Order: sequence, then C-alpha cells, then structure tokens
Amino acid sequence: MQSITSGQPVSSPIEIKGTASLKNGQILFGKVNKVFPNQTAEIQIGHQKMIATLDIPLRTGEKYWFQVQHPIEGKVVLKALDSPDLNISGLKGTAAQLIAHLGITPEPAATKLAEYLLTNSLPITKETFQSALQWLKTADAAEVGLPVIKTMFIQQLPFVKDVFDALFTQSKGEPFHKLLSGFKQQLQDGGPGTRTAVKLMEVLNSLHVAKQNQLQQIGLQKLVTTWLNSDSTPEMKSGAFSLLQKTGFVPKEITESVFLEILIDGAEARSGIPKNSSIDKLHQGLQLLSEAKRGAFTKVEEIEIAINLILNSHEHEETKLPIDVHSIQRKNISAEKLSPLAFHLLQSAFFEAAAKKAVGGNIEVNDLIGYLNKNTERVAESKGKAGELLFQSLNKLPEAQYARINEKLVLSHVLDTEFQTFDFTNGPSVAHQLKEMTKILGLQLEHALINLSGDNMAGFPKDLETLKPLLLKLLNEQIPASIKEMAEQILNRITAQQILSQENGPIQNLLLTLPLNLGSTQTDLTIQWSGRKTKDGKIDPDYCRVLFYLELERIKETVIDMQVQNRIIKVTVINGHGAILEEAAGQYLDNLRVNLGKMDYRLSGVSFVNPVNEKDRDLRVKPIPFSEAGSYSGVDIRI
Repeated sequence: MQSITSGQPVSSPIEIKGTASLKNGQILFGKVNKVFPNQTAEIQIGHQKMIATLDIPLRTGEKYWFQVQHPIEGKVVLKALDSPDLNISGLKGTAAQLIAHLGITPEPAATKLAEYLLTNSLPITKETFQSALQWLKTADAAEVGLPVIKTMFIQQLPFVKDVFDALFTQSKGEPFHKLLSGFKQQLQDGGPGTRTAVKLMEVLNSLHVAKQNQLQQIGLQKLVTTWLNSDSTPEMKSGAFSLLQKTGFVPKEITESVFLEILIDGAEARSGIPKNSSIDKLHQGLQLLSEAKRGAFTKVEEIEIAINLILNSHEHEETKLPIDVHSIQRKNISAEKLSPLAFHLLQSAFFEAAAKKAVGGNIEVNDLIGYLNKNTERVAESKGKAGELLFQSLNKLPEAQYARINEKLVLSHVLDTEFQTFDFTNGPSVAHQLKEMTKILGLQLEHALINLSGDNMAGFPKDLETLKPLLLKLLNEQIPASIKEMAEQILNRITAQQILSQENGPIQNLLLTLPLNLGSTQTDLTIQWSGRKTKDGKIDPDYCRVLFYLELERIKETVIDMQVQNRIIKVTVINGHGAILEEAAGQYLDNLRVNLGKMDYRLSGVSFVNPVNEKDRDLRVKPIPFSEAGSYSGVDIRI
C-alpha cells in the first residue's frame, strides 16, 4: 500500500451500501470490525456501521483511511489508503499525516482542527478543512467554533460561512435579551435617525421587558396617557386619576375638575414656552380659557371655535371670532363648563406629542408632564412611586391588594399593553404570545416569502416590519460600526434558530429562544422540540420530546425534559435545588395528572434531579441532542 502522505489510494475500491451522507473526495477514518466470507466486512466509521464488499484483503481490528469516490447506483465507493501506525504516532501523529495528505501548511490551529475531526470521526475534504480553519481563525474561539463545525457536519447543513457565523453566535451563549437591550440602548444613544432605525425601535419596544427602573421611566407617563385617552372607559379614567393622586403628581385633596381649573388659572403666569410645539398649543388654549373665565367670551361655542383654530396651528391673538367680544357686555363662564375644554386641550397635546415622538421628533411626552407639574422634585418622586405601584401589581406583592378595583384595572392595562408579561396559568394565552413573538422576531419571514401570492400581498408589508428584515435593511445603510456589529450578532441569533429548526427525515426539529419577563427579572426562554410526523405530513402528537430551558433569579439554571411516547408523558426537572423543587411541586402533581388525562395523555411520573457533576451545572453549554442516535443523528447546540 502507498503511504498516506502521498495521497494515492490503493487500486481496489470498497463498495458500501447504505444511507450515509458521504460526498466525493471526503476522507474518513474507520475500523474493520469483522471479516466475513465472500469478501465482505463490517466497517465502522464513528458510530455508523456499514457492510462493505472487499476486493482487497483487510485485517480485523485494523484502522484504515478511506476516501469517498463517486457514488455508483446508490452505492458509496471507498478506496482504502495506508493505515497509520497508531501505536507509534498516536492522535497527534495521525493528525500530522492528515494535514500532510491534504497539503495544508502545518500550524497549531490546523493540528487542533485535524485532531478534533479525527476524534469525532467527521468526514474531511481539503476544501471543508481550509474553510473551517479560516472561520476558526477569524472567530478566535476554537473551543466554541469546533463544536459548531461538528454540528454543521452532523446536521448536513450547507458548509458556508453564513451558517457558521449564525451557529457560532448562538453557541457563544450571550443572553438574547441582553443583546436586544444593548442594541436598543445603542440606537437610543447614537443611532441613525432613519425610518429603518425608528421602526426597529418600535419592534424592540414591543419586545420590551419590564424592570423596576424601566417602569419608573415611563410608568407615570402611561398613567397620564390612560387618564387622557379618549378610548379609556370612565372607570379607567377615574382609576388613572386616582393613581396619579397616589403618586403625588396630583394633590390628593383635589378633584379632577379642580386640578383642571388650577391649570387654567396658572396659564397666564407661564412663560418661555417653545413656539409651535404641543406645549405651546396647550398653553395658548389654557390662556384662552383663563380669559373666558374672566368674561372675554359670551358663549362656550365661541371658545370651542377659538380652541379649534389654535389646535390647527393658528395663533390665539390672530384668531377672528364670529363676534366682537369687546362690543358687548362681558359674561363670566363657569369653571364647570371650561373644565371639559381644558381636558380636550390636554388630550390633543398628549396625542400630538406621542405621535411626533413615534416618528423620531424631538418633542417628548415628559415635557408635557413637566408643564402639568412644575415641581421637578415632585415629578421625580411621582415617577418612582408610579414604578413602585406597577412593580407591586406585576409581582402580585401584598401591597397590591390595597389598590381599588378601578386602579387595578389601569395597572393591569398598562402592564399588558406596554410590557411583555406571560400568564403561565393560561396555556392558550402563552401559546398565542409565543406565536406573536416569533412573528415579531421575523422567524416566519422566509415562510411568508415562499407562500406569497397576489391574494395576500396586503399583509406582506407587516412581515417586512419585523426584526430580521429590518436588521437586514439597517445593515445596508450607513451606520456606526458598533451598531453594525451588534445588529449582525442579533441577526445571526435569529438565523441560527431558523437553521436548527428543520426537518431531518421524518423528524421535525424546532429551536426557539425568546426574551422573557418574569416579574422584575429579564431572562431567556428556550424551547427545543423534536417530534416525528405522520404519513400525511402532520405532527404526531403521540411522540415527541420537549426540552425547556430557563434561568431563574433564585434557583438559577433549570432544564425540563418532557418525553412523550405513545401519549405517555415522563417529565424530568434538572436543577441544583432538586429536593426543594420536588417538595414545592408535590401539591400540584395530582392536578397535572388530571388535566393531562382530560387531553388523553397519561403522566407516568415527574422526577427532580440535580446535575450529575459540577460541569453539568452550567446547563447553558451542555450539548442537548435533538433526537436519539440513528439515521437522524443528534446535534450539539449550546443553549
């Protein structure tokens, strides 16, 4: 036989039947397990065993190099290369032989890659080796990159840099919610003022996760907005005003009408209002009402006309009223009749400010809040109190029970509409929210493109205003390098989820990582699902496996492994506090068993186990197989 370093195979080929996904030119390292009569043998490459027809004698127990030749009629043809002397060379010597055979310049990075490929029995060609080596050098993190290379081989993914980059970013384990929060902060601090950036902020806000400091930042604003919102019910309006009194923003001893009257009376003394702003229109309108209170108008209808002119950007002083107010006897109009007009002015001002802010304008709703209460220290205290009230409601703290019914309605409304909250006691609601979040991330973009037709073109623009397509668009614009780098990381994380959510024969895989709010804690929710399909292509509800990963504030990393076999469910909870969790969960297991029974499933048991060793405590980097070994081999991913 020729030396392996010459790269020349022996003359007689080995024909192997089977389903191994081998490609022309790949180099494999295998062992001859058994030699049978009529020139056949069992050859093992990694964990895969094949029956080979031999035209040359090979010895049982020996290891050989094989090179894949062109498949012939469904058969994979292998040619045997010289067998290295492992007793002498060991793994490092074998790796050196492989590098020489491929014609690669020897260097530590190439040796490390060759050793990894040999140890994991992965197929090798010069092209894939060179590509992998270059990617690993660029990534500068071989301990993360090497398992990604293995995943690409095992999952039979396209061996291209885009796929490597996506999986590499996924494997680094940076929490997804932190990437999103950091990116949002960068856009706020120095992002481009383009329409794409504005839309991205809206999408990121829809994925917003509530923490107490974030509740403080916009909590007071949302209470004021709820009070003024024309769509709010009378109960909601009264609840919002009551909460504003609890925060100290509005004095507790005064009513809504009295508060509005104070605004009217104080308008004359105000100065330094920015021209042509929402505050300016509000200020002009309140000044007009103050004049009306002193007898400048004879009828409420005249005031309404003047206010409408102001709201339509006409100056109060230039307003031509339908009558000459100076030629008739003045008549004082009561505050009771003026208060609804003051409320209308507030509504218009807040609506305009919010609209301008949404499209990138400089006017902030907080400026209007400052107009309503000039005491900056009091406003700061009120923001803190508003955040505290929302935080208590969010976490169902004991203090929250003292809120009135209408106040609870407002707090729940603000949390539901402005912050991402999951009610895990309501399964259909959780399922709906998870589906909505997959749409927001843009995970369904390619599916929408494939299924696009003339009938559903109207809804397609919505798919283009989700996170992934907006990131792609932003990367084609002139943006700072730091923003570009983070946008690429997030895009890679989304793409990795799509790559790892695929069909593998009759097995359907799904990987989903979403930012999640649990009380005041930000975390990621990762669901890894694999199941088989029925003959008609539908998901088989009788057989599947679900791995649910979550890092919680106090009990830290938790993995729930649920396996369904013939509608029999077995659940394993892996956590460093297994005994404590088992005791706490005991009272709920009967309910779980009954409710599963209603869906025609049977619970065989729930077990709570600690990680078997310290290494397994870092569950984020523990490889979790998508499926059992076999024709549809497992994949190492890092969650």
